[in-house]
Amino acid sequence: MRLLHLYILLLFPWWIHAQSAWCDLDRLVVLNQDNPAYRSFLQKIDSTLAHHPVQSRSVIYIPVVIHVVATADQQPISRAQALQQLDVVNLDFAGQGENIYKLLPDFEPLVKDAEIRFCLATIDPDGGPTTGITFTQTTVPNIALETGQEGRVAIHYDQLGGKTGWDPERYLNIWVGEYGDLLGSASFPGMAPFPEEEGVVVDIYHFGSIGDGGASGFYGRGHTLTHEIGHFLGLKHIWGQGLEYTCDDSDDVEDTPNASGPYYNCPTGVQWSCDASNMYQNFMDFTDDRCLAAFTSDQVQHMQAVLEIFYTQWTSSASCLTYADSFDTWYSELTWAYDAGSRRWVIYHDVVWTGDRRVEVFSADGRLVSEGQWHEELSYMIDLSRVGAGVYFVKISQGEAHEVRKIAVY
Repeated sequence: MRLLHLYILLLFPWWIHAQSAWCDLDRLVVLNQDNPAYRSFLQKIDSTLAHHPVQSRSVIYIPVVIHVVATADQQPISRAQALQQLDVVNLDFAGQGENIYKLLPDFEPLVKDAEIRFCLATIDPDGGPTTGITFTQTTVPNIALETGQEGRVAIHYDQLGGKTGWDPERYLNIWVGEYGDLLGSASFPGMAPFPEEEGVVVDIYHFGSIGDGGASGFYGRGHTLTHEIGHFLGLKHIWGQGLEYTCDDSDDVEDTPNASGPYYNCPTGVQWSCDASNMYQNFMDFTDDRCLAAFTSDQVQHMQAVLEIFYTQWTSSASCLTYADSFDTWYSELTWAYDAGSRRWVIYHDVVWTGDRRVEVFSADGRLVSEGQWHEELSYMIDLSRVGAGVYFVKISQGEAHEVRKIAVY
């Protein structure tokens, strides 16, 4: 019998974590027909999609403010980490994330650009300039789990050791702080228990792909924030709610296959339950960052309807990106940040230079050790974890224009 149990675990490693909730949403809000607020939510979505079908349109830009709430012994979130994290989310929402090529062929026709992007706020609530990142030192451990009067979650309030968010009518508040064994959570549209708690929370050890986030194992590539923003924009977990394996629940989205429950780790090939091939690579499942790849077309329609109903302040927002005048100017103002823990360099700029650039890394003896294309993201990450310590040269080129910089790996 023990051998049989071991065989089953080896055969189905993605079920080893059964009954583990990486996301806290299902504990915070009931998303089924027993909840009148959720029934009303679905009626609004159905009515909007029936009478005003969401058409392809210009991209919606949502200004983000990241509130880092950390204890003295926790590594602070750097600007490089924040920009790189938003680049990951923006690529995910564009249907161009790092795992999109892994998507099972049957699901490829379902993928759609959500036409939603996120950028750091540049103007604070008082009209002054801002980096879009706030820093609060706290003495409260696991502050995303601590509660005060009326069950208010501490991370959202100055007086409870956290950080009071900015006006949710103008900004998407993202709190980054310690969250126990959980990866994150979000308020659901129209159902935040208090207005001050509208937004997204991500565990400080699972934010981004560098720093502590990049060192967090299989959840260290930045897709946790994509998952939680999906909730903020009205998406349930793809199998429904809770951790019970059943085919009687649903995510209330038409084109996502019914699944009996969450998947974990990173399965391969066709996985079958509820008489359907399951889309375990969907951003709203519990598979890890090696797997998560896409939203479906109907999920996109769902999120766009949510914007029209609950977040109208952003449906006509202009681009919050600015563009550089020339390659030389753009290059001269680049910031280069090194993360010694992961041996990754992040190059970034707050403004966009249009067009693809080629990034090549050479060893001191002229060997090409890394290469890639930098598109229109604000940041580019060079992973040198597989090369030895030493001096390297980074060449960034576009057409005839190119620049070279010396960097160190240690």
